Amino acid sequence: MTMLKTFAHSFDSLQNRAWLPPSLLSIALSSMFLFGIDQRGYFNRTGPHDHTSAKNMAIVENLSSEHRFLMFTSQTLDADGNTIYEPYNRFPIGSYALTKLAILPFGDDLSVKLYVARTLMLLFFAAAVVLAYLSLRRLASGRWIALTATLLAFSSPYCLYYSDMISSETAIDLFGMLLVFHGMVIFEQEGRFRQLPIKACIALLLGWHVYALLLPFIVFGLTRELIKARPNFSTPFSLALCQLKRATLSLLRSRYMTLGVVTLIFGISLLTFNLTSEYLAQNREIPLTELHSFTSMMYRIGVDTSTRYNDWLSWRTFPERQFHRIGMMFLPYAFSPSFVDHDLREAILRVFVVLGIAVSGASLIGLLFVRRHTILLATLALSGFCWALPMRHNTADPSHNSEAVFYIGATLTLFSLVLLCLRRLSNERLIAALSVAALLIFALSALRMSQLDNSNKRVEEELQKTLIADLEVIRNMTGKGKVIETNTMPRFYAQSTIHAYYLSGRIGIHARKTVPSERTPDFVVTGVFANRLASLTPQNRIAFLYEWEDYHRHINEITKSGEPLIHSEYDVYLNYNTLLYVKNACRRNDTRAIFFLALYPISESDLSAERRQHGFDNLDFHFRHNAIRQSGDQCIAIVQLPDYDIARIQTGQYIQRADGSFEHIWEDDVRLTDTAH
Repeated sequence: MTMLKTFAHSFDSLQNRAWLPPSLLSIALSSMFLFGIDQRGYFNRTGPHDHTSAKNMAIVENLSSEHRFLMFTSQTLDADGNTIYEPYNRFPIGSYALTKLAILPFGDDLSVKLYVARTLMLLFFAAAVVLAYLSLRRLASGRWIALTATLLAFSSPYCLYYSDMISSETAIDLFGMLLVFHGMVIFEQEGRFRQLPIKACIALLLGWHVYALLLPFIVFGLTRELIKARPNFSTPFSLALCQLKRATLSLLRSRYMTLGVVTLIFGISLLTFNLTSEYLAQNREIPLTELHSFTSMMYRIGVDTSTRYNDWLSWRTFPERQFHRIGMMFLPYAFSPSFVDHDLREAILRVFVVLGIAVSGASLIGLLFVRRHTILLATLALSGFCWALPMRHNTADPSHNSEAVFYIGATLTLFSLVLLCLRRLSNERLIAALSVAALLIFALSALRMSQLDNSNKRVEEELQKTLIADLEVIRNMTGKGKVIETNTMPRFYAQSTIHAYYLSGRIGIHARKTVPSERTPDFVVTGVFANRLASLTPQNRIAFLYEWEDYHRHINEITKSGEPLIHSEYDVYLNYNTLLYVKNACRRNDTRAIFFLALYPISESDLSAERRQHGFDNLDFHFRHNAIRQSGDQCIAIVQLPDYDIARIQTGQYIQRADGSFEHIWEDDVRLTDTAH
C-alpha cells in the first residue's frame, strides 16, 4: 500500500510538470521522423502519393523568373519555336517557392532534393501538430487533454501516409489552416485581432484550404454580432429603424467582416497573379476562359461538370465516400485493419462509413453541451465539410484521398469533447495516463506506416536508382530546345512525372494534350528496348533514347508486318518482349478505361511469391502511362513484357463502378504457341 501511495504521489508530481506534455509531444514527433522517409529519398510509395510528389517536384524545378514564375509540369515547342506549357498554375505560389528555396543548394542531385523536400513536408506537418496542441491547450484549459486529443487525431492513416507527400495541398496547407485557427483562438480569448488577418494571408500564400476554416468562423461571428445588435421591433417604428441601421453599420464595421474582406481581396490578388502569369507565358492570344487554370477552377467548383467521376458524385455515393474518410481519420493506424480478403474489405469499408457518420454526429451534437468557445469548436468541426461540399467535383475523385486530412477538425473536436467529459467524471490523473497511451499509439502507428513503405522497398529503390541514372545520361545527351516524347512504363506510376522533373526544365517535353501547331519530336524516351532498332543510349537498363523518326518507322513496321496477336477493339501485336496496342479511328473515350493485362508464365516459379497464389502476373495500366503517340485518329500504347516464357496472355479494358464492381468493355486472350519472345 505504501508503494502504491508513493507511486501515485510521484505520478501526481510528474503530471503537474508544465514541461512534460511538450516533451512527450516532441518524442511523438521524433518517432515520425525516425520511422519516416528514407535518407536516399526515392519515390517509395506507389500510387497517387508518389505520382503527386513527382509532379510537384517538376513544378518546383521549373519555377523561375525565366518562365515568369509560371507553375507547369512540362513544355514543348510549336512549329515556330514558341514554347507551349502544360500549366499547373491554380494554387498559391508560396509552398512551391518555399520548396524551391529548400532544394536550391543541392544542384542536380535528385535523391538529395527529394529527401530535402520530403523532410520539409514533415517539418510543416510537425508544426501543424504543434499548432493543434497549442490551440487545444487554450480551448480545453488543460495540457493533458490537448496532448491526448492531438496525438490520437494525428495518428490516423491518412495523416501519417500523406505527411511527407510533396504537395501544396497536404502538410503545408494543413499548417496554414491550423496557424489561422490558432490565431482565431487568440482573437476570441484575448481580443487581439491584428495577428489574425496577417496569419490568414500567410496561410493563403500556402494554399486555399484556409477558406474552409474562415467561412464558418466569419458566418458564426457575424451571426453572433447580429443577435447582439438586433433591433427591438416592439418599439416605435422610427426607433426600430434607427436600431436596424445601427445594427447594419455595426456588422459592416465588425472585425469578422474586416477579416472576410481582407482575405477575399488577398485571395483574388493571388489568383490574378497566377492567371496573369499563365496568360503572359502562352506566347499566343488565348481567351481568359480557355486558360488551363480557369477551366480547372470551373471544374472544381462544379460549373464545368464534364468528369469521368460522375458515378462518384451522386448524392448517395459522395457522402458514403466522405464518411468513410472521416471514419478512417478517427481510427489510429495502429488499430486499422489490413485489407486482404476482398469480401472482408467491403464489410470493413461499410463499418468505416458508419463510424464516420457516428464521429460527425457526435462531434456536432457534443457542441450543444459546450458552454465556452462554441464558435471556435464548431468552426473546427465543420471546416472539412466546408471544403468538401463546395469542391465536391475535386474531393469526389477517388485519387484525391489526401483531401481526407482536412477532416482533422472533426476528430480533434470529438476527442477533445470526450476527454473533457472524462475529466469531469474522473480527474486529471486519468487524462495524463491516457496521454501516455496516446503517445504509444502515435509511435506504433508511425512504425506500422514505415513497415508498409518497406514491404518492397529494396526492389523499388534499386529500380528507381537505375531509372534516375538512365535519365541523367539522357539529359546530358540532349539540350534545351530539343523536343522529347516520353513513353512511360507500368513499373512506376510516377515515372511520367519523374521524366518531367528531370527533363522539362532543360528540354521540351512533348505535351500530352494535342496542340495543332505542335512540332514533331526530335527524340523519344521509352522503357521499351526495340531489338531491331539501335538505341542512342544502349548502356541504359530501363530508359532508352531513340531518334523519333527511326523509332516511329519501327513502330509502323511492326503494325504492318502481319496479323495482330489479338484482333479486338484494339489490335495487339507481339514483337519480341513488347506488346503494342493499336487502334485506328481512336476516340478519347477509347483511352480512358484501364487496360488489364494478365500474363500466365509456362513456369510458375517465374512469378513472385505474392503473385504465385494467383498464377499470373498483373500488368494493368492506364493509356496515358504507356502511350508513345496519340496523333490524328490513331492510338498506340506499348508495354514491355518480362523476360520469362509466357504461355497465355489475357488483356482488355475495364471501368470501375462507384459500388466497387468492375465492368469489362472488351477482353480477349491467346495461348502462345511460340514461347520464344
